[in-house]
Amino acid sequence: MQERIVFTPGMDEPFSFMATVGGVNIQATLPYNIYAQRYYLKLQNENGDIISFVPVVPSPDNFDINLALPLAPGKIVYRASSNQFEIS
Repeated sequence: MQERIVFTPGMDEPFSFMATVGGVNIQATLPYNIYAQRYYLKLQNENGDIISFVPVVPSPDNFDINLALPLAPGKIVYRASSNQFEIS
C-alpha cells in the first residue's frame, strides 16, 4: 500500500509528517537550508535516533529515487510533478 503526502512547507517551522516505512515508524522533518537553497529530509525513529539525513532529490515520473535507503525495501519518493511524497 502506498501513502501520499502533499508537501506544503510553511514559513515558521519545518514541514513534518509521521509514517511507517519498511515496518519502522518514523518522524520525518524537512528543514530548509538557506545557503544550499534546498530542503533536506531528516528521518527519526520512535526513540528520536536519526536514521537518515539526506537532501530532497525529486524523482521523475518514470523512476523512483528512494530517500529512505536505510529502511529498504520500504521507500520514500518525492515527486516534484505532483509535489507529493510517496511512502511505501
